[in-house]
Amino acid sequence: MLLIRTLVAVLLSIIAAALLPLPGFEVDARAQDPAPPQVSISPATEPEKTPEFGAIAFAPDGSFFSVWKIGSRLEAEEKVRSECAAIGRGTCEAVSFRGEVCAAIASGQIAKQRKITYSGGGLTPGDAERLALGRCNADRRARGTCQLRTTVCGDGRLDSTTARAP
Repeated sequence: MLLIRTLVAVLLSIIAAALLPLPGFEVDARAQDPAPPQVSISPATEPEKTPEFGAIAFAPDGSFFSVWKIGSRLEAEEKVRSECAAIGRGTCEAVSFRGEVCAAIASGQIAKQRKITYSGGGLTPGDAERLALGRCNADRRARGTCQLRTTVCGDGRLDSTTARAP
């Protein structure tokens, strides 16, 4: 019986040793202070800019109508098509473009009462004008008679710098 008591005492000592911390190794049950919040300072971002569109519609005789700073491509095209059709000078062709793009049209005389019209586009008004005039003058029928009719940028720029239309 003594043996059983000794075994029980040894087992209880082993269990107690496993469950209780050793001296010098106390369990710290205090909550830790949360880390201070990290603050990231970055430049304010610009709000998402609403897309702007421009469009030009032109008739065979060189008549045209243009818009800029319109909220959707479809709206810009519909507006110029309806205004151009109201002029009543033939079937109107329309081109539309995003705000950062510019477009130009140039017309040339190919017969006594007949003109041809070409469009051109670019990131600056000058690029658009050069392309429209180049395409028009490349048509042999124009015989170098092409003239710039209009230039418009989707965001309303008047020139290749930061000038804006009113």
